[in-house]
Amino acid sequence: MTYTRVDTVSAVTDLARGLFDRERDRPWVVVTSAFGAREPELDVDDLVAEVGDVSRVFAIETGDLTRELSRLLPDRLDVYGGAGRSYPIGFDPATSTSESRLRFPLPTAALATDRLITDVLAHANAAGLFESTQLRAVAASGTVTGILADGSRAIVDLGEHGMATVWQELTYPPVPLDWTLAKGQPVAGLLDAANRRLNVELETPDVAMLAARFPHREVTLALVEATSDQRATMSLHPRVRLEITREDVTPNPLDRVDSLLSVGDVVPVRVLHLSGDRLHLSLFDVDDDEPILPALALVDGGPPWLREDRPLIAVDDEPLRSVEAVELPTEPTAAAPVATAPGASVGEVPDVVAAAPSAGGADAAASPMPNPAAPVRRPMPGPGLRRAEPVVVVATSVAPIVPDAPAPAEPRGALAQSQQLTITRLQGEVAELTARLRDAGADSGSHAALRNQALTDRRDLRDALAELGELRSHARDLDDQLRAQRRQLRESRRMPAASDAPRIADRRAQWLDADDWVRHEILLAWVDRVPPSDRASHALPGGYVVRPGFAESLERLDDGQLAKALKATVDVLVGRAGDISARRLHPLRTGDGATAADVIRSDGARCYRASIEQNTPAARRLHYWVLPDGTIELSRVVTHDEMEP
Repeated sequence: MTYTRVDTVSAVTDLARGLFDRERDRPWVVVTSAFGAREPELDVDDLVAEVGDVSRVFAIETGDLTRELSRLLPDRLDVYGGAGRSYPIGFDPATSTSESRLRFPLPTAALATDRLITDVLAHANAAGLFESTQLRAVAASGTVTGILADGSRAIVDLGEHGMATVWQELTYPPVPLDWTLAKGQPVAGLLDAANRRLNVELETPDVAMLAARFPHREVTLALVEATSDQRATMSLHPRVRLEITREDVTPNPLDRVDSLLSVGDVVPVRVLHLSGDRLHLSLFDVDDDEPILPALALVDGGPPWLREDRPLIAVDDEPLRSVEAVELPTEPTAAAPVATAPGASVGEVPDVVAAAPSAGGADAAASPMPNPAAPVRRPMPGPGLRRAEPVVVVATSVAPIVPDAPAPAEPRGALAQSQQLTITRLQGEVAELTARLRDAGADSGSHAALRNQALTDRRDLRDALAELGELRSHARDLDDQLRAQRRQLRESRRMPAASDAPRIADRRAQWLDADDWVRHEILLAWVDRVPPSDRASHALPGGYVVRPGFAESLERLDDGQLAKALKATVDVLVGRAGDISARRLHPLRTGDGATAADVIRSDGARCYRASIEQNTPAARRLHYWVLPDGTIELSRVVTHDEMEP
């Protein structure tokens, strides 16, 4: 595998045209050199070794060529100054800015290369390119033995197939792998033996599967994907997104959705089944103590992917942690020239360039197996196995080395003459370079000034990186505070505000008859509880009865308890309390034993008990009677320990 070097203006034009080509079948990656250098700081060989089979890699020198490329590309989508960028399939200037990130070699080139590889893999996976590699993959299964702290790699023991890694980019990025997999979990998938990568089996649920998993009006968790002033996008699954409006978040028309929800929040939502097999989500009517159904497992046997106390934070928002990696050289260094193998074209650089000597001698150098004693260049991103180093080959014209053969002797006079010729040649080159520098107006003093300026700039860069790390850390703290404040504000919208207490009391004072007040409050709760599309099928019955003592039991409640009691009452009257697990609906029994008889009146009416509150001291319960003809009589609101009808 090779990468293509862009050396001419016409090649730049072809590159820009290819980026916009709708027929492009894979991501294109463009890597640039630093200004004044020819070779990129990013590890192009590593990039080609990792993603060359699913992408095309280009290298371009910063200067006139990158300026021409910038002229041909939209704003904020160009690449220059040593950075790299991956351009996905279907490159759209209007939407690709967030999908195609500019990766500068900071704080280290290795880290930036890893992030660029992650971008390319995500783009290739989204385009379905890894599906074509399944033809050469084999089915394998094993056990997850560990997950890196950053959630980018998981290590899997495949038994007879050895060890392999699961890559975050090939599951549900940016969801970390520790949200998808758990240590000790069995996994199965297709093993790509070339790079020891296990592509686990993934399935995107359809609406029917979600409806069966989350019954109507049950509460579960959803991830906030995007927000605006009036709308938000929520996910029950990384590939299943639902849009909600302000009315689903708060009844206050003055509230903004983006002031109540933060991108990355994991929040409780009520799942509503609408007509036409549609699903909808609601937040504002979810009580704090309602039981929450666990979120989906993204892989069979895995953990629920969402947890309420665990928001999804973008990786790029993390502070820089490797400021010390910015080295300060004492002398400026020039980029090492890259030798081109025989037969390589000018436009392409071979993937195999140079070789390092092996610690095992000539026999080890001739062996195709890697040398375990050789130093490891750097670990791969994440916790998995290290990426394989590219095979190294040297193009040479000298005779092969024969083990144990004596070195040919060279006459001493010839050796001295050869050394003298070399010295003379080097002296001539130095004199020529000195003359060129003098003609250009440069001298040793200006060189020293430039060297000092370079060192000063490097120190300034290190200080700027340190300051940037501190600013990012501070911004992270502010984001956490803002997230917490939004959560408090959102939860406050679920319950009546303290200023509403006189209003409720005033409403009660407007009714001479307590039963009339109760029916009015039930009607208001029904309007809030039942969406307009469901009111025909979940209408309030006209013949329900408010028994003596029911209004009095409501008057003893505070505002929050009263709101919850009215919600439970509405669920009972419209006939859906039995479908909501939080109500825990069951007949009231004459005793605690499982064989105790139900409480039944002489006229055949049976007493039922429904939960109003959960997981709170003296949690309230609703008692009501159901007559043989289906008529409902509201009895009273009691505490958990009260068993009288």
